[in-house]
Amino acid sequence: MGQFIYAAVFVGAFVLFCALILKNQRRVVSGSDFSVAGRSLSTTQVSWVIIGTLVGGVSTIGTVQSAYDHGVSAWIFTLGSGISCFLLGCFFATALRREQVTTVSELLGRYFGQGFQYYCSVLNSCGMFIHIIAQYLAAMAILNSIFHFPLPVSLFITMVLMGFFVMSGGISGAGMVGKIKFFLLYAIMIVCATIALIKGGGITGITAQLPKTTDFFNFFSNGIETTTIDIISMITGVLSTQIYLQAIFSAKTIREARNGAFLTAIVIPPIGILGIIVGLFLRANCPELEGNSAQALPFFFQYTLPPVMAAFCSAVLLLAVLGTGAGLILGVTTNIYMDGIRRLFTKEPDHSLTIVRLCMLAVLILSGGVVLAGFSTTILRWSYLSMGFRGASVFAGLCIVVFTGQKRFSPMVRGILYFLPVGYFILAVL
Repeated sequence: MGQFIYAAVFVGAFVLFCALILKNQRRVVSGSDFSVAGRSLSTTQVSWVIIGTLVGGVSTIGTVQSAYDHGVSAWIFTLGSGISCFLLGCFFATALRREQVTTVSELLGRYFGQGFQYYCSVLNSCGMFIHIIAQYLAAMAILNSIFHFPLPVSLFITMVLMGFFVMSGGISGAGMVGKIKFFLLYAIMIVCATIALIKGGGITGITAQLPKTTDFFNFFSNGIETTTIDIISMITGVLSTQIYLQAIFSAKTIREARNGAFLTAIVIPPIGILGIIVGLFLRANCPELEGNSAQALPFFFQYTLPPVMAAFCSAVLLLAVLGTGAGLILGVTTNIYMDGIRRLFTKEPDHSLTIVRLCMLAVLILSGGVVLAGFSTTILRWSYLSMGFRGASVFAGLCIVVFTGQKRFSPMVRGILYFLPVGYFILAVL
């Protein structure tokens, strides 16, 4: 009976989230509306789009897990995200919004040639595609833990839900998902951190109970070099990812674009601090999680919250994972359409929205097929390459465009830009 109530609350909460998203969707009538919302997003809407994809399972589940294992170094992801968005607002947003493009590859193609545009678009899409697979697996794990579905059923449900989140509203829909995710995740993490501090006797009480074998309050516990590389990878990766930059392209004005990036930079890092508090509390009080720390946050729900609240929180986690996956799918789809299929037409066709949605359906099916085929484990081993691929293929060229303002570049510069992703891949493999 308890399991039935847990599942019923989970389903009810999730249906409520879907209803809120549908109710607040703006009408989409063209491919431009779908991809860049007619360039009409306000400051907060720009922020919601970025948050909708950037803040998800890694910012919550992953941060709590990393804090349990390593301590405050778990702040790297959310801190790096905040720094990235700050730099985006300071140095990149003005140039990006002024160019009136839809994809970052399109922007680079104007300066380095159409061939580089296609090359960059393919690598950027591959990096995002790898992360889509990871979101599938995370969502399926949540569904399996509650309903014990077989893999094909969980996969199908995940595919349908991701498609629902992104197909109906495009970039505006991603913004609405981000808005709902932000308030719910923040509320949950504040409640969890507060409970952890009360039960643990405050920071001093938690600190006193931590194992003495590890320095949990050393931000560079993984090594200064490793930590620095991780932060740089985060910064370059975020500043090179289509869906985050797509929010800037969709802004109403340059000012809205810049302020949206700054707002995001302010609100993301604190959620990492809340996750660290929860992770350290669990490390101090639940040593049985060692070796299975990926379950730390769901365990905390069950360990400290009433079943109804725990089910609600699990539904929010599923929303966060699906929202991230949907945003990545939107980014890949935009690249496919704008840097590939769109080039077949002299102007945007009347049926462009249908074409975009068919592209999105293809990405959904292909990513689901990869999971179903059993390649997911191999892909996850290579998932760390995702952010690096995006940075290596986009970031150097983007910096050259933004900071030099030149229109023509020598073949040597273009050759270096072509080689960077290959060089990164070789170094990562070695």
